[in-house]
Amino acid sequence: MLLTRPSSRPTTSAIKLRDPYFDNAKFLAVTLVVIGHAWEPLRYAGAGGRTLEAAHLLVYAFHLPVFSLICGYFSRGFPTGRNRTRKLVSTIVAPYLLFSLGYTALAGLLDGQQRGWDPFQPFYLTWFLLALLIWRLSVPLWLQIKRPVLVATAISVVSGFITLPTALNTAQVLSFLPFFVLGLTVRPERLALLRRRAARWIGAAVLVVGAGVAYLVAGNVDAEWVHWRRSFAQLGVTIPAGTGFSVVALAAAFALTLAFLAVVPARGTWFSGYGSATMYAYLLHGVPIMWMGYQSWYYGLDGWQIIGVTAGCVALTVLLSSRPVRAVTAWAVEPRMGWLFRDVPRHVAAPVPPEPDVSQA
Repeated sequence: MLLTRPSSRPTTSAIKLRDPYFDNAKFLAVTLVVIGHAWEPLRYAGAGGRTLEAAHLLVYAFHLPVFSLICGYFSRGFPTGRNRTRKLVSTIVAPYLLFSLGYTALAGLLDGQQRGWDPFQPFYLTWFLLALLIWRLSVPLWLQIKRPVLVATAISVVSGFITLPTALNTAQVLSFLPFFVLGLTVRPERLALLRRRAARWIGAAVLVVGAGVAYLVAGNVDAEWVHWRRSFAQLGVTIPAGTGFSVVALAAAFALTLAFLAVVPARGTWFSGYGSATMYAYLLHGVPIMWMGYQSWYYGLDGWQIIGVTAGCVALTVLLSSRPVRAVTAWAVEPRMGWLFRDVPRHVAAPVPPEPDVSQA
């Protein structure tokens, strides 16, 4: 999800290297994130009934796992990449601090209460940046150990045994870890199998079945199981029962994630170009969504009005990914941090092997 600057003009080689499949996947996934955040207040208010509850369960079961997997896939060059520290600071740490502070201040303005800011307590949607930072720093470990996905899955399940501290949003960082590790370690030729026509039909069938199951269990299953942020005790279940529920939830998430990636178009589409700017849409969409969440009229929406909000979220994603918005907000999403680092003389810089293009992740 980390991008090149919108003001820079891509070279011919960069254009050839960029795969529209991943840009398509990222745009569709971030659109689901925006829609999911817009649905959240409505669901709590009881708007939309069982249909909205089922849609919420389905979307939250796989949209962030998809992001995590793609981030992992484009992190495989991190250990040998150039200027690793500078990239982490400019593309993750600095935006995290800016948006964490900004959203805290915005919430204070909207509710009229003074809010303290703690950089170690991710606020609102900024937790994903912190998770990405932690995952990227752990890449060398996952590239060395045997059966990394199995180990990461075990960590995800075991993390529910105790109530973890809220600092660094540990629960979600560990819960989504298996998807990042899968993307990091999967062989490209295996991931390419999802682009086959047979896989597309199977993926569509899995998503349809998933939607049906979500509708059947809506209202009977706590949505927190697909938010991945509560311990078993907080969810009111025993460790054996919680372990079983977690395994089922993870299995469903893996299946739906692969199904989603199977139905993503592999060719260039009208929205492929927007897929290169998903971090802009992700970090900026919280402003209008948070504002709506503080308006009393928003909780009275229902029926066709919710459909209208959903369509508006698609338009909002396109707008926030557009070149004019990127040009205006690049200072916050991709701040220039050259002033922070000293120049390294060319004659002392150690040669490094070429790295893959991680700017797509």
